[in-house]
Amino acid sequence: MLKYIISFFILINVVSVFSQKEKDTITTSTYGMKIGIDLSKQIRMLTESDYKGLVVVGDYRLLDKLFLAFEIGTEEKLIENEVLNFNTKGSFLKVGANYNVFNNFKDLENEIYVGFRMGSSKFEHQLNSFTIYNKDQYWSQNEINSTELFKSLTGTWFELIFGFNAEVFRNTYMGLSLRLKRLLSQKEPNNFRNLYIPGFNKVLENNKVGVGLTYTIQFQIPIYKKKKKSN
Repeated sequence: MLKYIISFFILINVVSVFSQKEKDTITTSTYGMKIGIDLSKQIRMLTESDYKGLVVVGDYRLLDKLFLAFEIGTEEKLIENEVLNFNTKGSFLKVGANYNVFNNFKDLENEIYVGFRMGSSKFEHQLNSFTIYNKDQYWSQNEINSTELFKSLTGTWFELIFGFNAEVFRNTYMGLSLRLKRLLSQKEPNNFRNLYIPGFNKVLENNKVGVGLTYTIQFQIPIYKKKKKSN
């Protein structure tokens, strides 16, 4: 599915480029705010019955190449393995910036960018049951039901981002980004571990690095336009 999305965006850019005239030397850039949603969460809800999530994304064009960006969302996930069954739910906020490295032709507003986000999450775990592991396989494992709630948990992390946005219709953008994440800090409950942090995703033992992929659709609210000479 990913290769079809990438091919679609490349085709849009190629068609846009060949639609421009070489004699044009003045370009017009739109300054304003884009706002939309991360479609990867909705896709995930269709494929994973134990997951719910919604993320609103947006950015504001501060300079010609520089965009201030934010993401705010909520997630709920059932974690179930051979020893644990618990629900995690919470909200998160990410703020950062994107820098567009793509030189657009006249009146194009596409972006190929690098960027970063600082993320912060507040969440809780609801323990449903756990199994006491017994090394002696002769005896059956003891499953214990529990309704213990671990509240006021937090996590912070940093994301390095590579992505692109393509204007598929006037003021409507489709985007894709690849993210490398590094967990900076977390508050864990006593006698329990954070196996999942909303906004960060899975937390692996002895590994604070994670990856992510997003698909977005955003609608731009134009504020003003600025003209400049094209390269």
